[in-house]
This record gives sequence, C-alpha cells and structure tokens, in this order.
Amino acid sequence: MANTSHPAALYQFRKVTRITALIILLLVGVGFFMPTDYRVERSVVIDAPRDLVVSHVLKGDQLASWMYIQSGQVDGFDGVLVEGDSVDLSYADSEDKGVLTVTDISSYRIGFDVRPKPAVNQVSNSLEFLPDSNGTLVKWTIEGRLSAGLLSPYLAIFANDIAGNNFEKSLASLKEQVEQLL
Repeated sequence: MANTSHPAALYQFRKVTRITALIILLLVGVGFFMPTDYRVERSVVIDAPRDLVVSHVLKGDQLASWMYIQSGQVDGFDGVLVEGDSVDLSYADSEDKGVLTVTDISSYRIGFDVRPKPAVNQVSNSLEFLPDSNGTLVKWTIEGRLSAGLLSPYLAIFANDIAGNNFEKSLASLKEQVEQLL
C-alpha cells in the first residue's frame, strides 16, 4: 500500500496560511494607528471676475449642472442659495437622499456641508475665490472623517484620488459655464 500523505505539501500550506495571517494582523494593527480623517484640495483658474464666479456658484439653475456627483445630482431649485439654505442630493441607484447645506457666504468664500446619504458622515466643503492675474482662482477644499471600520484609515489614504477626480470634473464644468457668460 502506497503512502498517500504529503507532509511537504501540508507544511507548505501551513506556512503560507501563517504568513497570510501574520500579514493581515500586521495590517489591522497598523490601521489602528493611522488617521481616519482626510483633506482634499483642487483648484482652477476661471477667466472671469470674482463677483461673476461667486454669483454663479449657488444659482438654482446652475448648481446642478456644474457640480458633479457620481451616480447622482443636486436637485433643482429656484433662486439662489443663501446661508442656512439646504438642497437635496438624489442618486440614481438609491432612494436615500443626501443634503447640501450652505454654512457661510462671503465675497471670497462659500462654506457648505454635505451629507451624501443619511448614514454617511458629514463632509465640510469650502470654495475660496482668490484674485489671479488671469481671472479668479477657485480653490475647493473638503475635510472629513471616514467611519468604515478597519478600512477607514486605508480609504482615507486614497480619498484624495477618489474625491479629487469628482472635484476636477466639477471645477472644469464651472469654468466652462462661467467663461461662456462673458
């Protein structure tokens, strides 16, 4: 009768599973010491006066067309948002609605908070309008904290790339719309 056991193969399998378990434990352990907060910043220069850019940003007929929301949109509204106003965010793949709330407005800055969906953390947003030799520099900054359990610190590392792409699309659209007004 031939011996069908393969002690070398079992030893290799045990070795691989132990190394894999050690790597997973190491990643979880390191994750406990990493931050879960993030900051993303993008900017664009718009060839237009600051007052024109600022007045265009929160108009009901414009906000939904320049602000890119992946798989969603800003719900339409009449008029112009002012401090304290909110507008809903709708998504194609969900009945849950998010909300965008304007927190402060000046001629150089618009602050607003976004809660993408009811169970998601609120994200603080800031649009700054700075003079530039070619028009107006619009700088969009967001700051937030992720609460996705053990994955949060690792997702925070990639937040700049993930959210930054959406901001680049939004700012490019804002630039195009405002410059067409001239």
